[in-house]
Amino acid sequence: EEEEEEDEEEESIPGCTLFIKNLNFSTTEETLKEVFSKAGAVKSCTISKKKDKAGTLLSMGFGFVEYKKPEHAQKALKQLQGCSVDDHQLEVKISERAVKSAVTSTRKKQTSKKQKSSKILVRNIPFQATVREIRELFSTFGELKTVRLPKKMVGTGSHRGFGFVDFLTKQDAKRAFSALCHSTHLYGRRLVLEWADTEETVEALRRKTAEHFHDSPAKKKKTQSAMLEEILEKLEEEGDDEEGN
Repeated sequence: EEEEEEDEEEESIPGCTLFIKNLNFSTTEETLKEVFSKAGAVKSCTISKKKDKAGTLLSMGFGFVEYKKPEHAQKALKQLQGCSVDDHQLEVKISERAVKSAVTSTRKKQTSKKQKSSKILVRNIPFQATVREIRELFSTFGELKTVRLPKKMVGTGSHRGFGFVDFLTKQDAKRAFSALCHSTHLYGRRLVLEWADTEETVEALRRKTAEHFHDSPAKKKKTQSAMLEEILEKLEEEGDDEEGN
């Protein structure tokens, strides 16, 4: 039982799986396991296969070897890189597959923040994305109150890479969140979703950004450009809302 528990924990350890390329089509999983066991305890060994027209399973010339410990994978990476198995020199790399499962577990943590409102904070928005595109993406899940992408500086037209999507109902927001939080890409960037806290934090975020750009505490009187920026942002939001109705 203890071993089983350990195995479950190990599933989330990144860097345990190796991606093996340039395998001889006749190399078997048994042979591969035997070779890679020299570096440490192998948890699993699979060669990717496809069916031919007759329905026979054929090797695709690559596979995966998963170790129980990441240090064994590192050892194999060094020791067995370019080694010859059935007259084929193998190419060995740390597998992306294992890294992805680790990313998934961090994403689970990301979604564990409690939903406090119908507002979602969207980070890592590519700069070429527009309010309209974000609205189209989220509006499939329900009616939206507002979509805002705070601007960097007056006159530049580019946003800061994060935005707020506010739904009319918490249920619709939750549906959108669970559907989009795992792997939604826009212009090649993965959107990171969090539940937005109260308005207070939104203001704090804005203040932090303002401090970063003006290099002076926000408590000092607001610079003219910051005031202008806020006025423009309000006008913009009104314009956005009209667009949405």
